[in-house]
Amino acid sequence: MSTCESRTDCGRPLNSEAEANYNLRLRHPDALDQMAAWQRYAAQARAGLAHLPDLAFGDDPDERMDVFPAAQAGAPAVMFVHGGYWQAGDRRDVSFVAPELVRAGIAVAANNYSLAPGATLDRMVAQTAKALHWLRRNAPRFGIDPHRLHVMGHSAGGHLAAMMLTAHGVNQGEDGGELRGAIAISGLFDLGPLVGTSINHALGLDAATARRLSPAHQTRASAAPLYTLVGGDETEGFHAQSRQIAAHWRDVHALPPVTGRHHYDVLDIFRDPDNPWLAAVTEVITR
Repeated sequence: MSTCESRTDCGRPLNSEAEANYNLRLRHPDALDQMAAWQRYAAQARAGLAHLPDLAFGDDPDERMDVFPAAQAGAPAVMFVHGGYWQAGDRRDVSFVAPELVRAGIAVAANNYSLAPGATLDRMVAQTAKALHWLRRNAPRFGIDPHRLHVMGHSAGGHLAAMMLTAHGVNQGEDGGELRGAIAISGLFDLGPLVGTSINHALGLDAATARRLSPAHQTRASAAPLYTLVGGDETEGFHAQSRQIAAHWRDVHALPPVTGRHHYDVLDIFRDPDNPWLAAVTEVITR
């Protein structure tokens, strides 16, 4: 997150409405505690679940992936893209999404990508596509059916997941494959509102770049469906983001909002084997 004060973006006036909608550290003062809990849950998941860590899908040190295979060969798979507003987070922080999905017969991969301000958003999109291509090419190594590959992401990761359905990502890719589907949890599909917020200090987006890298302003290049999910207690900005992508693209399916959950604890659905929203996500991936 930006180190600038909440009312200015390093001297530039902020859009107060957008700041209230998207500066989630201000809205949720316990966000760092929530993220620390994720890391504990994730460490427990890695300790208790067979997996292949630190797999290189490219030459950059950031281009690494962990894979949690399913028990049976020919499994569907989902690559989970972490959030952090493109400037924080790590694949290991979200390992806790894997155990219940693996128990349901789904192989799970979690990828890293380079972060701002050292990397541009274009680079992150390209790295996410590279990770998906690599995972498909190497699917037999992990018992994955390459024709049942999904991508799922949270927050900024939801944006990157949706971008995989545009020409910037994976469509009729170099390996001739096609995604089965994308799932965006608390996703960002129109980056325009972020330009006037403190979040943009590290990203350096202008209006034109934000539009070019916004799924809600891009032509869809994949026939794979997009599923969206938000917490019921998210800000109006995030609810509006999901409505906007549904209005712009066909074959967008909004799962019911997760009752009583906000931007951070919405991911708790993956830790509850009886959670109906986890069941809905599992059904999307295994159908």
